[in-house]
Amino acid sequence: MAERSIIDQLDDAVSAILAGRESDTAAIDQSVVELVAVAQQLRGLPRDEFKKHLKDTLVRSNEMSSPVMKPEPALPSLSVYLCFNNAAGAIEYYKEAFGAEELMRLAEPGGKIGHAEIKIGEAVILMSDEYPDYGAISPQTLGGSPMKLHLSVLDVDSFVAKAVSLGANLVRPIEDQSYGHRSGQITDPFGYTWIISTHQKDVPVDEMQKQFDDFVQKRATDETPASSKTSYRREGFHTVTPYLTVEQPAMLLEFTRKAFLATELGRTTGSPGGLHAETKIGDSMLMIGGGVGLEQRPTAIHLYVPDVDAAYQRSLEAGATSLFEPADQPYGERSGAVQDPTGNRWYIATPFVPLNEIAEGLRTITLYLHPIGAQGLIDFLRNAFGSEEVMRHQAPDGMILHAKMRIGDSIVELGESRGGSLPMPTAVYMYVEDVDALYERALKAGAVSVLPPTDQPYGDRNAWVKDPFDNIWYLATHLA
Repeated sequence: MAERSIIDQLDDAVSAILAGRESDTAAIDQSVVELVAVAQQLRGLPRDEFKKHLKDTLVRSNEMSSPVMKPEPALPSLSVYLCFNNAAGAIEYYKEAFGAEELMRLAEPGGKIGHAEIKIGEAVILMSDEYPDYGAISPQTLGGSPMKLHLSVLDVDSFVAKAVSLGANLVRPIEDQSYGHRSGQITDPFGYTWIISTHQKDVPVDEMQKQFDDFVQKRATDETPASSKTSYRREGFHTVTPYLTVEQPAMLLEFTRKAFLATELGRTTGSPGGLHAETKIGDSMLMIGGGVGLEQRPTAIHLYVPDVDAAYQRSLEAGATSLFEPADQPYGERSGAVQDPTGNRWYIATPFVPLNEIAEGLRTITLYLHPIGAQGLIDFLRNAFGSEEVMRHQAPDGMILHAKMRIGDSIVELGESRGGSLPMPTAVYMYVEDVDALYERALKAGAVSVLPPTDQPYGDRNAWVKDPFDNIWYLATHLA
């Protein structure tokens, strides 16, 4: 029999070692003895701890050297599919304003998006550009969308403020809701309405049903035919509404939108020409009007907001100049002040206690007057409009530093003009039960007639008077 080769002998020796028959290696050729010794030393390697270390090292190396692939999220059974006339622009807006993450897009060579997916919070939204042939049409083409999207966020106030600063419109102010949420509504630049909400507390369903029943009953009362109603004010208005009159009213409207999250309710041409607009901030109405060549009447406003620091910063970003930075005040609020680009002063404040504990009738917007001779203005308000003084703070020499006067269901604040608080004769729209009687009473108290009582085509009966301090009062009674 031919002698086995060295390779075959080594293979037999290794097999014997692995089988535990090391005595069978004694007859091998001397030339492979050293190799058999090495094989015996390697038996049992690698150790378990080395194998684990090697595996961990290889995994880390692979993660660092391999491109990161975004895992495709599992879509829920139902997803919203939105259409845009500029889907690429919408993706960028949602990234910046909503913190969206782009997951994927399929685009034509020219950039038109046939399909894209973004993620906002835990929700995946599908989207595309317009394809009319396939029934894909955007809200901007249709003139709006009947669909609203609900988005839950951690801080509705800061979220909405950022969205508005980037081009959204506030269509419902942020308010605490009876069902346990704090929410508001915005319309994004692409025509979709979003209900932005932060959960505050759980409310039982039976309690929500009771609140809904109360709402339905109130609505039925509100819809009673006008002939049986006794309200002399338009819906949403209180007795006193400041009327800010400036050369650039459109600029002022944009400022209030960006700085104070105002909701514009409409605009038209005013009776003397120029612009007339109505907007809402919080629970209060504000009238804005004017135009180039018309008399300007910038105003001072005491504005109560949920977060004075945030509102102050937004106002600066919207073009205002600082009068003083926010600081805690000894009279119970944290406040700062700015002057907007059209000349109005805004004393922005967050109270430490609820407004109704400070004075009944205080709301988001409170008119602030700076007359020379504050006592004289107090006397006029009392004699002309039946105003009631509810608070006064004066210096030892008798100068009235701050006072609150109640007129109807509203508060008007005033303080003697001093230092930088120069007189700011303003315009005020005031709803009263009997415009004719109050017009006569105002004249007897020292006012001058600007317009006698007249029925207006917009549904109010108006009379205009100018008080001895050059303020214009638009007295009004809403007609049936």
